[in-house]
Amino acid sequence: MTPLKKRGYRFDLRRLCVATLVLGLVFFTARIAIRDSLTLGYSMMIPVYAFLSAVLEGSRIDKGRAWNIRAWGETIIAASAAAGVGYLGYRLWLLGY
Repeated sequence: MTPLKKRGYRFDLRRLCVATLVLGLVFFTARIAIRDSLTLGYSMMIPVYAFLSAVLEGSRIDKGRAWNIRAWGETIIAASAAAGVGYLGYRLWLLGY
């Protein structure tokens, strides 16, 4: 597959699909093991953070220094998405799922 280039990132679609498949398998395995949506949401925070961090860091074209603002932005995006997954689990738990 061809790489997708967008704003300083080069996403390899094959690696991205494999990583998404692995994340989906982790979710379905956790869903089978954990029936409570609150616990599932909080337990999926770490795999989502690891997934986004690995995908974003691995696809960046220009690697920067320690104080590169783009790397800090990627960390903030990954942490925010992971917190969103935990919050989604909390909201679903409040709704009774």
